[in-house]
Amino acid sequence: MPSDAFFKVMNRVHRVMLGASGGRFGWSISGMPVIELTTTGRHSGQPRATMLTSPYQEGSTMVIVATRGGDDHNPAWYLNLRDT
Repeated sequence: MPSDAFFKVMNRVHRVMLGASGGRFGWSISGMPVIELTTTGRHSGQPRATMLTSPYQEGSTMVIVATRGGDDHNPAWYLNLRDT
């Protein structure tokens, strides 16, 4: 499984791509819309933002899946939402 550092780097690369393109590229990956989810860190209390894809949408409802790339462990953003 990819490390936390890998996911952080990928989020940073995604943000750079969005910024460099003026927001024209990066809001869709493999036909899935990308959303930026901001949670409050469960330990730090600081805002934490992550880029996620939505594999299913119905109207204005978007589904996000807490898989951490298929790992057995929940991603930090899910734990932050759970503990809010």
